[in-house]
Amino acid sequence: MNEELINQIVRRILSNPSLQGLLQENERLERDKAFKSKALVLLNYVPDFSRLLTAVQQRWGANYTLNILPSDQAYAAKPELPVGMNWITAQEAMGKSDWQTLILPACSPNTLAKVALGIRDNPLCEMIGRQISEGKSIEIITDYLGLNARTPLAYRQLYEGYIQKVQSYGAKVSSIIEGSNSSFSPVQPILTRPIEHPSVTSDQKRSPYEEGTSTLDKIRFEKKFLGDKQAYGLPEDSKVFVKQGTVISPLARDTLKVRRIELCIEKEGDRG
Repeated sequence: MNEELINQIVRRILSNPSLQGLLQENERLERDKAFKSKALVLLNYVPDFSRLLTAVQQRWGANYTLNILPSDQAYAAKPELPVGMNWITAQEAMGKSDWQTLILPACSPNTLAKVALGIRDNPLCEMIGRQISEGKSIEIITDYLGLNARTPLAYRQLYEGYIQKVQSYGAKVSSIIEGSNSSFSPVQPILTRPIEHPSVTSDQKRSPYEEGTSTLDKIRFEKKFLGDKQAYGLPEDSKVFVKQGTVISPLARDTLKVRRIELCIEKEGDRG
């Protein structure tokens, strides 16, 4: 077969309309990819990956190149990605510092609590912590929290507090994904009736601090250990006094901050 015949065959193949259309589409996709900003999608496990990933593509795919960082459970499920999405490893994600936005389309209760408390013990939470630290865009969807009308009030109150804390970090939080098939729905307060603070027990006497000018509830904590469980038993927006030497767990300190509880260490002789 001579060179001229080979060239004729190649020209006929390249002139095929269907092939031309495919080449033009590939060129368009490459151009779009080159000009699009980069977004990192943190993918937690969900029962319906197809619905979730399609919604993510509809909402953000036109403006961003979507890179998917899966949790261990999501990676094990190995869902099929829509066209335009790419898997990325934790090492690759952490090696980049130019993420235009970070998207958490299926925020789990565990992830929400960790983000609110600043815990960065896995790649997903580490990436969120980095994005918050740098003041960059974060979008969090809470559709998968699982709270409903039967959820106990105190439990709903806990996660509402986490949502408010995350919003105070600058993150955009919504209950569903904004897209062509659904409208944007900012997170509204979950509680349906006033918060009832736990009653003050004998070891939470308020005197002799009632004469102070502060509007915070003032409580004396008599026990020698203040853990996370005890911290949740204290009213929000209060001031708690503990004796010198009281052991306070790190998680309890985080919980006190989240619940806006001021911690004060009593010195010997303060009681008069």
